[in-house]
Amino acid sequence: MITIANALTPVLSLILVGFLIRRSEFLSPSFWPSAERLTYFLLMPAALIHSLAGKKIGSLPWFGILLTVEGVVAASALLVILWGAANRRMGGGVFTSLFQGGVRFNTFVALALAESLFGKDGLFLAALGAGFMIVLINVLCVSAFSLTVGSGGGLDLRRLAADLVRNPLIIGCLVGIGVNASGWQLPAAVDGTVALAGKAAFPVGLMAVGAAYRAGNLARHWQPLLVSCGIQFLCKPVLAWSLATATGLTGAAAGAVLLLFSVPTSPASYILSRQMGGDHDSMASIITAQTCLSFFTLPVTVWVLL
Repeated sequence: MITIANALTPVLSLILVGFLIRRSEFLSPSFWPSAERLTYFLLMPAALIHSLAGKKIGSLPWFGILLTVEGVVAASALLVILWGAANRRMGGGVFTSLFQGGVRFNTFVALALAESLFGKDGLFLAALGAGFMIVLINVLCVSAFSLTVGSGGGLDLRRLAADLVRNPLIIGCLVGIGVNASGWQLPAAVDGTVALAGKAAFPVGLMAVGAAYRAGNLARHWQPLLVSCGIQFLCKPVLAWSLATATGLTGAAAGAVLLLFSVPTSPASYILSRQMGGDHDSMASIITAQTCLSFFTLPVTVWVLL
């Protein structure tokens, strides 16, 4: 537990710092959207490129990681769809919030914890798993918006394709994996640049998570909040542990995969909800509740399943 606490404390402390800075208005409120965009479009892709391009995956259990993470993402999406089918009174906007709350994961927290608990190898394994997941997650989430709140209620393939092509995390993962698979080494100057930019992703991103806390409307949206938390903090970790065991993952590989499915949903879910016509109030409530609850669930999950 001491190891877990030592790994979590820097992460949770930076989230708290961001929350306090936002509440104290030490920085202008306009700073945080800019910080989020900087992290999302530049710093985090740089971290992914550096992590994925710098180490060969041939000797790693990449296929077991692929099967595990894709299996858990597909299963969690199916759980949300089944719940939505059984509760047809739920509006399309609220359903998209529930979907993102049960399927997405906080990349910043997962990768930061993986590095804290398992070092550079853990960061690479977690980044590899995130790379496998990001494309599928974005296809699923954008499809959910297109089917439930999009114009005409149908799947907008143009909007889906445009979102995937523009997604900076997908681009970062594809570039990193492409460089890795090609056998080509990044020039020292380029590698140093992306490494330096990537180091800024975690502190800036985690403080932005804290600044994004919204405490309103928690009681109003209790049902999607409760369901999304149940999927995120109970179903997904158990599924991840089961599939990791079945595919033979052990050590840092199993731990990195488990961390990916033990963190709260991504704050970027709120931005996507705003941009694509979702219920951003319920999305904000889910993000706030999951992030606060993860302060307690993460240590328990890691202690019990690792």
